[in-house]
Amino acid sequence: MAAAMVFTSPAPPIAWQPIKDASGAVTGHEIFNRSRTASSHTLESDLALTHAVLSHIEPAPLLGDGLLFLNTTFESLRGSHLNLLPASQVVLEIPSLGHAASSEALARRPALEALRAKGFALAFNHSVLDSAYAPWHDLVNYLKIDFSVLSAERAVLMLQWARRISGATLIADKIESTAQLQLAQENKAHLLQGYAVSRPEPIPARVVLPSTADVAALAQALNNKADTATLVELLQHRPALLFNLLRMAQSQNLEARAPYLSLPELVQAYPAEDLKAWETLLQAVAAKIPQLPQIQHCEKLYPRLSAELAAKAQAQWPQVPAGNLQLVAGALLLGHILGMGVEHTASQLLPGALASSARLLAQEWQALLPVLA
Repeated sequence: MAAAMVFTSPAPPIAWQPIKDASGAVTGHEIFNRSRTASSHTLESDLALTHAVLSHIEPAPLLGDGLLFLNTTFESLRGSHLNLLPASQVVLEIPSLGHAASSEALARRPALEALRAKGFALAFNHSVLDSAYAPWHDLVNYLKIDFSVLSAERAVLMLQWARRISGATLIADKIESTAQLQLAQENKAHLLQGYAVSRPEPIPARVVLPSTADVAALAQALNNKADTATLVELLQHRPALLFNLLRMAQSQNLEARAPYLSLPELVQAYPAEDLKAWETLLQAVAAKIPQLPQIQHCEKLYPRLSAELAAKAQAQWPQVPAGNLQLVAGALLLGHILGMGVEHTASQLLPGALASSARLLAQEWQALLPVLA
């Protein structure tokens, strides 16, 4: 169990805030990296937040029901990591251009069009109502009216102006008082967000950070266009990489579009460009310091223990395909190292069919798991 205490690392300090409709039902959340202010987040902090969204250990299902609003920078909007997010669930909050709007709005339109074409919805601050942003107006899915910086009269006027943008969902944002909430409701804002609606909730997420050596090995394999067998072997010898891939597949609900029941099938489910985007994402969060001795110990033992566990499972359930048991054994051993129970590990790391089987046989699998010093 000592290894479990050091194998995970805290995700960036994050919180999310519910966004509610007029009836009080939650329609989505905006997620924040609390180590940065809204004006100081960077490509690196955006990547760290994306990694946490895709790879964190629940309790909070960040990509569960409802929409997830993500703050962005123009640099991060060009990042390949966005290809890893399920576009239909994500709303990208587009930053304002400030004084450069009159000269840059039209030039940046193709990039925003491309994001819409991928399936992302786009949200803009009320500054987009300025005539300088006219080239963006038909791209607006959500329009946020910031009640914290506008007088009551100005906020009402902005809501009225915003209705001229066809199809835009209007969000009264940063509502901090009962009076502001009443004003937003009376003026029929579609959605409501702010402390007076619902306070941000901290998310106690933890992640498994790969080492720089892990990511370098992955990069070398991808650059050499490694085949499936080579990538599978790499993952079996680098448990941090394997954990991150299993968590990402779960967060993306990959099995809905590419069913997989073995590690080779999982690797094959990802196009080469998505694996490269994943490697780029991991580059941003990889541990810059040498792994702790306990982690090195786990990494050295993991391939042997995983193979032994799969062999024991095959002897107990000879009718089950070996590839299925190898995936279950590898995942359950990872969870065991992390101090997670069989049922929790199954729900976090395995596709539905294998997770159901593992949960039904939780006691049997528990008996097969090795004793960790």
